Amino acid sequence: MTDRSTTTGQPAWQSMLQRWAKYAPPGRPSPLDVENFRDRLLLAVEQAADRTGATPERPAQVLVLGATPELRSMLAGLPQVRVTLIDYLLPMLQAMTELLTTPAPDETWVKGDWITAPLPERYFDAVLSDLVLANLPHERQRALVERVHRLLKPGGRWINRIDCVDENSRFLELEELLERYVSDEPPTQSDICFLRCAAGLRHWDQETGFQSWGGLGEAMERYREDGRFTHPDPRANRLLEAVWEITEPFDKPYWLREKSALDDMLKHWFSIEHEIRDDAVVPHHERGYYLYDLKPQ
Repeated sequence: MTDRSTTTGQPAWQSMLQRWAKYAPPGRPSPLDVENFRDRLLLAVEQAADRTGATPERPAQVLVLGATPELRSMLAGLPQVRVTLIDYLLPMLQAMTELLTTPAPDETWVKGDWITAPLPERYFDAVLSDLVLANLPHERQRALVERVHRLLKPGGRWINRIDCVDENSRFLELEELLERYVSDEPPTQSDICFLRCAAGLRHWDQETGFQSWGGLGEAMERYREDGRFTHPDPRANRLLEAVWEITEPFDKPYWLREKSALDDMLKHWFSIEHEIRDDAVVPHHERGYYLYDLKPQ
């Protein structure tokens, strides 16, 4: 992951933070996603209590990869867990804390790489993560999966929302998508985010797994002149401007696996105890989104 945008000069995490409020699910967890995370976590905590006698005085140990505010707000309301966050950017953790919907939770912060930071092995009852794998190239995805396996106690759980290319995904040109999404009504933020993800998928390389947001930017440039969009349909220009705003800069690296390859990788270290598909994205034929409840093998 690049630390600094080559187009704006500001840290990449800062660009994402400025856009966070404009992201709509599935680019960030929906209320249903958070509920599913909570239900699977409570099951993991209950099982940990059966194994270790965990109580509010001896809470279950939960590790969060990244700084997702929706997950942290949910965890703040659970007295029976002790939360550790890990990210390589402490300013990102601090900034995301401002987006929480609860008072500042009691968290331990660790600055470091998810794969290499010094953390105790076989220590955590649960690990939570939201769309983290796609930030890593494929070889580092495997390294992260193996690392989480080592961090979890026997019987622990990795509750992990992942996006991938599945049988419902389509690879459509931008013009075809614009025709589908234009409307006489102003686009909703969900419309914009679905369009962005569907259009970006056209620039996914099956061999490497790399999805080029830069490729989407180049496709959009065809309708852009002197800093504004000039599509013949003004409704399309509204969509293009909104997609541009939440995507710029276009240099964020992103890697996706096909669903079958994703499952094969996970099953090397974990059993898939439960899987929840996000059916809300199905009509849009973009990436597939799945919440996995994974148990170390």
